[in-house]
Amino acid sequence: MNKLISHIQATLKEILLELYKIEISIDDLSLENPPKKELGDYAFPCFWLSKLLKKWPAQIGQEIIDYLKNNEKYDIFSNLEVAWPYLNLRLDKEFLSKFFIENYTDLLNLDDKNNNWKTIVIDYIWANVWKPLHIGHMCTPNQWQVLINLFEKIGYNVISDSHIWDWGIIFGKLIYAYKNLWWDEKKLKENAVEHLFELYVNISNEIEKDKQTLTIIWNECLKLDTNILKEKIKMYFPDYFNNHIKCINQPNLPLETFPLHNYSWAYVILSNYFFSDWCNEHLKKLQWIFPKNDLEYQIRNEFKLLSEWNTESIELWQKFTKYSIDSMQKTLDRFNIKPDYNIWESFYEGLWFPKMENYPDLTYDMKQIVAELLKKWIATKNDDGSVWVVFPDDTKIPSCILQKRDWTHGYLASDLAWVKYRMQNWNPEKIIYFVDVRQQLHLKQVFTISKMAGWSNDKTELFHVYNWFISLKDGAMSTRKWRIIKLEALLDEAELRAKKIISEKRDDFTENELTKLSKIIWIWAIKYGYLSKNRTLDTIFDWDEFMTFEWNSWPYIQYAYVRAMQILEKANYPVIARNEAIQKIWNNIVNGLLHKNSQWQKDTIDNTFDHDEEIDLAKELFNYKSILAETATSYYPHILCNYAYNLTKKFNSFYNKVHILSEENEAKKQLKLLLVDQFSQVLKNSFEILWIEMPEKM
Repeated sequence: MNKLISHIQATLKEILLELYKIEISIDDLSLENPPKKELGDYAFPCFWLSKLLKKWPAQIGQEIIDYLKNNEKYDIFSNLEVAWPYLNLRLDKEFLSKFFIENYTDLLNLDDKNNNWKTIVIDYIWANVWKPLHIGHMCTPNQWQVLINLFEKIGYNVISDSHIWDWGIIFGKLIYAYKNLWWDEKKLKENAVEHLFELYVNISNEIEKDKQTLTIIWNECLKLDTNILKEKIKMYFPDYFNNHIKCINQPNLPLETFPLHNYSWAYVILSNYFFSDWCNEHLKKLQWIFPKNDLEYQIRNEFKLLSEWNTESIELWQKFTKYSIDSMQKTLDRFNIKPDYNIWESFYEGLWFPKMENYPDLTYDMKQIVAELLKKWIATKNDDGSVWVVFPDDTKIPSCILQKRDWTHGYLASDLAWVKYRMQNWNPEKIIYFVDVRQQLHLKQVFTISKMAGWSNDKTELFHVYNWFISLKDGAMSTRKWRIIKLEALLDEAELRAKKIISEKRDDFTENELTKLSKIIWIWAIKYGYLSKNRTLDTIFDWDEFMTFEWNSWPYIQYAYVRAMQILEKANYPVIARNEAIQKIWNNIVNGLLHKNSQWQKDTIDNTFDHDEEIDLAKELFNYKSILAETATSYYPHILCNYAYNLTKKFNSFYNKVHILSEENEAKKQLKLLLVDQFSQVLKNSFEILWIEMPEKM
């Protein structure tokens, strides 16, 4: 809360009580910023009082002015002016100086004792063990870390969980490819994610080649008499014929009508029956001819072995997951991001694989979640064995599948298991999901089902902090086409660009200093560049925009911070202001500012702010707590970034206008230095929340 505004509101409340004998809540006494700076510091809207007092707003404003002219106890304002229907307020410089001295220590007192017994769980990233972190992973981890830091500063207990997808048929592909085709233990240890992605691409390409060859063969089959073809299918594969008669009766029998993972080998045998030399020539392109050599069959068999706790498969799963998180963390470390837990998707399957970290044991797995929802009539089981949830009409939420007909589960079941797990173990005040906008409907379904099942109550907020997409100027990514913008490569390029730009501006850095500074400046320039954007808008990553010293950029703000620290260093302020040995001197200065009749007051010419730029900076500093509150309730990190930028602009105006180190009046000089000190501390604290390092030299 802005303590300065609260004080002004309390004063207005007292004035209205004395003048009109009405008791008004402080919350109703809003203050606004005038459209022009010269009109005043704040504007008080009077039109809402018109109905209550049966008077015109301008009349109310004038009556307040007349009342204060005859009442000396209210020395808070230096000027009041009616601007229909507002009353413009200009603060008295002496009052603001005194108020700043009395309350500056409260600016960074952020811990709210009311939050100390409350827990927040934050869920983010949703990465895959086999897929490298890409430019899109700048989004949720960085937003996530800002909110973690902010909530911890205001007193919450925060638990962070980086969810990693480590389950599904993809593991059959990876294990098969690793064991049989492209095994490389050294690559796996050095960079597991990179090697697993290479395996995924290679095995997927092989499968695609097989599909293309099958399509050629099958199209030749379709040239045969349809009745003969049906007869052969019925003869060789009666079960398939009976179960898929509708597909078989389609004209031309397109390849896509068949479940490839079960019957792809049927096409080869059929084509081999009808053709000899031509077919054999194409069969050479395939890795298999009979079912036991079917690539898809082998992949599914590998996944089946993993599900059945095959020792070799479990060991590979452990290697893949452990090495992958280590590889991912190296990249996340460059952003100063470290989750409390990495709880894998397989954990919620209830497979009881060895846990990677020390988090609570699972009580309800996905199967038990489905059973409970069926028992509570929230879910419905269909004749084919699938389980669906149909929502009440008034919710306007489409139905969704909870369990497939083969008894396997999708994202919905695992997400519901997460909610129940977290409620049981941590009973959080909030569960916040940092996931991109495409998951809006999915998470809405999860939250609604959780409420219906009674797993989350009205006291627990389930919230999706979604972001839109980030891409380079030359286009978006596509994992399916093996075209991604790897985050590691992006950060490496940032450091190279940093070195070049810094070297062009200054040539007095050693190579070690240059390397260290480039690592700090440009990784954080990229991070701030993203965080300063509204997360609900698409972002185009532009090197020229993100890596600039101008306008709302981290180097621009950082430069002001370094300038402030240099002023304090030259004034020996860090020693003077914080050393107990000189506290008596500092107390004398403060007393001189607070007490008009003190000896110090008599020895000074003027001990108040004497420039508008000082007042603007002081006012902006008092906005800090309300900005943090707004950021915490809205989950928009760019609000804090914009505040840091506006605060920096006001400091630069103050720096360019006001003589600080050359000020001869010691009381005025110390007051100016106090402003510089508080600016640097608030800015540094803001960037601690943004998780961005502040170098002392630039």
